[in-house]
Amino acid sequence: MSKDYYQVLGVSRDASPEEIKSAFRKLARKYHPDANPNANEKDRKALEEKFKEISEAYEVLSDPQKKKMYDQTGSVEFGPGRSDFNWQDFTHFSDFEDIFSRIFGGSDFGSQFFSGFRNERADLDIAIRIRVSLEDAFYGKTKIVKYRRNKTCDACGGTGAENGRTNVCKTCGGTGQQRIVQGQGFFRMVSVTVCRDCGGSGRVPEKVCSVCKGTGTVTIRETLEVKIPKGAPSNLKMRYRGKGQSHGRSVGDLFIILDVADEPGIRREGDDLYVQKEITFPQAALGTELEINLFKERYTLQVPAGTQPGEYLKLKGAGMHHMRRNGNGDLYVKINISVPKKLTARQRELIQQLDEDLDRKKGWFGRSK
Repeated sequence: MSKDYYQVLGVSRDASPEEIKSAFRKLARKYHPDANPNANEKDRKALEEKFKEISEAYEVLSDPQKKKMYDQTGSVEFGPGRSDFNWQDFTHFSDFEDIFSRIFGGSDFGSQFFSGFRNERADLDIAIRIRVSLEDAFYGKTKIVKYRRNKTCDACGGTGAENGRTNVCKTCGGTGQQRIVQGQGFFRMVSVTVCRDCGGSGRVPEKVCSVCKGTGTVTIRETLEVKIPKGAPSNLKMRYRGKGQSHGRSVGDLFIILDVADEPGIRREGDDLYVQKEITFPQAALGTELEINLFKERYTLQVPAGTQPGEYLKLKGAGMHHMRRNGNGDLYVKINISVPKKLTARQRELIQQLDEDLDRKKGWFGRSK
């Protein structure tokens, strides 16, 4: 193995996720440059390298897929054909916030440490909300989404330079990073952020690219097939890596957010669906069999004798598909009793006879003479 990530974090190969996280927390508290405000420039460089090393190890060992690849092959691909780690490869910024809020106290201290890197990536992300019908969410469907985004310029390879010729960025000295100092004395905090002049590449164009005008990106129209999963709820966020904006070596992600429309006559609660059905009083009293239509589905519902107005009858497994487990929710049918507005003489006579009979038995309305 080129790097022993277990040794870097000081954990065994069978360490649990919590043990890995705990080990990283202790090392991060020790080696993060901003946790050592009195370190000189040379020591800060060493701390930054050490902190990057343990962060790389944590990125691999805390991700089940990367960890599996590492355990099997001894290496990990952070990008196509690339095994070197940089901060754009890090995907656990939320863990950073959790870790540092526990170490230093407060909810935003950790986020301030990594605001430069995190915000740079967030600025490249694109979020698109699309509206889908409840029926599409019920069955699942593929939809075509069209949008615009910035893509790395092919002419200059994203360098922004004609023929790819660049010079070392004078602003950051080729590191691709800038440090912003806040506070004074012991409470001085140094935040590391991506260099604005070179976009984190550490290089600037010798001659500006004529295609992208030095930006390193061109605007393109993207067409994407988005698969709406069965049972999808509103506000479901689906991530498409590398489909966001590009800037230098960084590429953001595309987030598709679903807005599942309401369907007239159908109410959704989680994975359960609710509909209503009208029947006559004789059907409720004697029992009957109903056909329930839901989108393209046809169900047979047995209404037992004595069903009461407003009662819900369940069709098990006829609701929305469970996204996180097997099976479906249920379909609930609310039974409403329809009362005729006009009666024939014969119907009136029969209902009066029934009323009198039930009245004598203190049955239907519970009345007594």
